Amino acid sequence: MRRRAAHRRDQGFALLIVLWTMVLLALLTAQVTAAGRAEMQMAAALRVSVQLQAAADGAVYETIWHMLDGGGDMWQPGAASYDLRESGTIVHVDVLEERGKLDINQVPPGLLAGLFAVLGADNTTANAVANAIGDWRSQSSPGDADDSVPPEYRMEGRMWGPPGQEFERLDELKMVRGMTPQLYDAALPYLTLALEQGPWLQYASPVVLAAIQKSKRIAGLTVDAPDVRGPVVLRLVATAYGAGGARFVRNVLLRFDGTLSGPAWKYRVLEWQ
Repeated sequence: MRRRAAHRRDQGFALLIVLWTMVLLALLTAQVTAAGRAEMQMAAALRVSVQLQAAADGAVYETIWHMLDGGGDMWQPGAASYDLRESGTIVHVDVLEERGKLDINQVPPGLLAGLFAVLGADNTTANAVANAIGDWRSQSSPGDADDSVPPEYRMEGRMWGPPGQEFERLDELKMVRGMTPQLYDAALPYLTLALEQGPWLQYASPVVLAAIQKSKRIAGLTVDAPDVRGPVVLRLVATAYGAGGARFVRNVLLRFDGTLSGPAWKYRVLEWQ
């Protein structure tokens, strides 16, 4: 009887081990299956993202091609929208006029101060940031070497100062002393690059027009008539749409030089985001 009782205990213990082993294997199988499913979903999402990115980039270059076309199908600069089909994907392209904005390398600090004030900055902050932008692009600035960083930049823990050269990207404004993220985000829609002249009033937004009026009252600034032979700066926003609500947005800032004469109208990419 004692041997039979011991045998039954051994059988129960072996059964318990088998059951726990089966539970462990089931858990491992479920984990491997879930990980594999997640990796497949990630791979599918990555594939869709790459496809949408390629479609958006293709739509950007197709739009540029139409704008350089010297024939009757040439797309004129200015605010316009187009729906293109790239590799089976619908891409919506917005062509946005930049000539009504303020070129941060050209407009005087007084006009920039007017913009910041219209956007809600107090006069002290508006003037300080505008003058800091003027110092940043001024050829008389000492440069950004560590031994020439101005004291006001050092006091804020910055290891750079005004480089004494023009802005190459709009996001460089974030590095200017006094520029806050809030002011940068508010001002960005009204700023541009490479326009090389004042804003075209016929393209200017109400905010830019208000900034011009404010700067006229405060600093007596004037805006010269635009040179029609000057460069044309446009922003292309190409949005590619995929299944399940997926989308990819390509944001490109372009400068076209020369007259609107088709293939002779050369272009340069200023920003590619």
